[in-house]
Amino acid sequence: MKNFLKIAQGVDVLPLALELHQHPELWNVDAERLGPNGPHHESDDIWIRYNDKTEYLKSGDWSHFNDEHDAIWYPAFYALPSVRKLVFDLARRVEAERIGGIFIWRVQPGKKIYPHKDFGWHVNYYDKFNICIQSAPGAAFVYEGEAIEDRPGDVHRFINTVDHSVVNTSAEDYIVMCVCLKVHDYRKRYVRQSKKAAA
Repeated sequence: MKNFLKIAQGVDVLPLALELHQHPELWNVDAERLGPNGPHHESDDIWIRYNDKTEYLKSGDWSHFNDEHDAIWYPAFYALPSVRKLVFDLARRVEAERIGGIFIWRVQPGKKIYPHKDFGWHVNYYDKFNICIQSAPGAAFVYEGEAIEDRPGDVHRFINTVDHSVVNTSAEDYIVMCVCLKVHDYRKRYVRQSKKAAA
């Protein structure tokens, strides 16, 4: 398991699963990842947190949308109150110093997310964690030679800079919340320079 690590199981995701069922209108409000030529075109998204779209919508120029930024909460965050506990409990447990993008994705039965690698500042800066909300045997997050076959309440740290895909041969929707967190790196320590050395 070189590309992922299971760090928790049995997390209570029932409240969020219920809220998602109560709010089907939230799916694909933000569809930037779902273009017909992209790897996610068979899946569905709810954006919880990412870069502020305001200026990009005004200008029509999205070329720097994925550059370095401070993420904001999207309206779906307030429509799905159970997200808050899941995100902040995870951030506390892994000692996160910064919260980045948060997305809920869904792959319906018989659909897939096609093999791809993710890239860019956000991908390289944040650690990625998947919280499984709904799944059934036959749904999997796939790498070459290994796969995450998670169950509701499982949490995995995963790498998305190598080829990965998602398949769902089950009869149930496969729903996962991806939480991007900047985790403190204890290998890097600030060493205060003396005034003499600094001069």
